[in-house]
Amino acid sequence: MNKKYFWKKRYVGERIKLVPPVRIIYSDGSVVEPDVPILSDLVAKTMPASVYIEVMGFDRDRCSIVKWSGSGVIVCPYGVIVTAGHVVRDAVEVKVTLNTGEVFIATGFRAEKRTDLGMIKISAINLPTVTIGNSNDLRVGDSVFAVGSPFGEEFFNSVTHGVVSGIDRDIDFFGEKLMIQTDTPINPGNSGGGLFDYNGRLMGITVGGIRGADGNGLCIPSNIVRLALRKYAAEID
Repeated sequence: MNKKYFWKKRYVGERIKLVPPVRIIYSDGSVVEPDVPILSDLVAKTMPASVYIEVMGFDRDRCSIVKWSGSGVIVCPYGVIVTAGHVVRDAVEVKVTLNTGEVFIATGFRAEKRTDLGMIKISAINLPTVTIGNSNDLRVGDSVFAVGSPFGEEFFNSVTHGVVSGIDRDIDFFGEKLMIQTDTPINPGNSGGGLFDYNGRLMGITVGGIRGADGNGLCIPSNIVRLALRKYAAEID
């Protein structure tokens, strides 16, 4: 029997279902559709654990107190949030807004010295969390999406999607780690938000992009996030 393989976007109500090139059409006209996830379902799965972060901190260049913002991901139901290190570095006060609209003042925060990862603690329990995936499973060309708050609270928990453009990128500016490169749009304020695979697993933390090169976002792999969390847990016990 003859069969054809091709890319197709199939509209399901208001949602777009991305169908990879394994759709099979037989010569008798019958069609076999693969079972693939719908992006909006994956976003709904990860959005509750995505947060907006507002920081009041010290600007070393201006020698004054200023405000800036970032994004983060809840990784523990007892109020542990992962973000980018530069979001909380030099912070004086950190305010976290949950997807529900609830606002918390952080009881603790820190920035990793050897990576651009940050940890935030808030006084809350029974929070929604994400599943941390194995970043070693990522391959170039895999579909991914990011959740973050670019340009401030007005764009709270915006979603962008793309593919993994490269892995193990050695970028000295962001510390001692090998980065995930993605063409998923990463804008100011996205820093600290999650990069997820099409199983809804956290595969990285967004930290920025390459200046002057659109479509080149950089993320800290989830396996490094996992190691940093273990270190953080050991220190606060």
